[in-house]
Amino acid sequence: MKFRDFTINSHSTREYVDESLEIEDISSIKTYLNELNELVGKKMGFSFILMENGAAVYRELQGFGGYGGLMIKSPHYIGLRIDKVDHEIEFLGAFYMQGIVKKLYEMNIGSCWISLLNTTPEQKVKLIKDQPGTIKHLLALGKPLKKIKKNERFKAIINRLSKYDQDPYGIAVIQIDEDRLSVVDTIYLKKWGTVAPFSEMEKRGVLDILYYVRNSPSFQNSQPCRLILQDGYAELAVINPENEENYTDAGIMMFNLHGLAKEMSFPSIWRFIRDESDNKEYRIVARIEM
Repeated sequence: MKFRDFTINSHSTREYVDESLEIEDISSIKTYLNELNELVGKKMGFSFILMENGAAVYRELQGFGGYGGLMIKSPHYIGLRIDKVDHEIEFLGAFYMQGIVKKLYEMNIGSCWISLLNTTPEQKVKLIKDQPGTIKHLLALGKPLKKIKKNERFKAIINRLSKYDQDPYGIAVIQIDEDRLSVVDTIYLKKWGTVAPFSEMEKRGVLDILYYVRNSPSFQNSQPCRLILQDGYAELAVINPENEENYTDAGIMMFNLHGLAKEMSFPSIWRFIRDESDNKEYRIVARIEM
């Protein structure tokens, strides 16, 4: 499956069939989470917890979890536990959590990010039980109540200049949410605030990547991420750096950016940057070769 297809066809599932996933699917998910915990999580300060009894989690968090306390009901949840509140851990945890979203998408399982911003410390302790640290996000998962038909899926293409282009059969080729910021609002050239011209993005061969990566989800669709194009690489920055959720959104953005860049044959090597400046407007959080 092309990564571009994932970025335009993966949507948050908010309604689920009221039944558990198949045993085989649960087993595959457990194996995948265990691998992530052993290979990266243990070293980087986070872990993923599969919560099979979704009904109990929902009862505990109803009125607290999710945006405005609107908790999403699902048969299962995956928790992102972090050792401590730290920008790098939150960024990396979100990067790999979005990888789980892609894995579930490939298994035809719906999912949705859930913020635990308004939950109490006691509720978080119940979720992670005897494990140290805290938990700030869940992933709801299960069988989608409404399945997307093949003819309702968007087609992933490259080398189209128009974000609203359509093929002769009336199928949108790049899905762009009207509420999202345009490319020119989120991409800078060399320094903060200097808009990157379309001609420059096209010359560098990154225009298609930047169109697709705009579909990256963010808390309350706030779109806090910006890219600063440098020579041979791009810097990923967040606005309003005092907002902890923005580092999670940046991790999600980096997962999508890395996947798209790799698919389009860019080096795509990236690393986290701990910006210790006191800049209140923005901070650099990562860089990627492209």
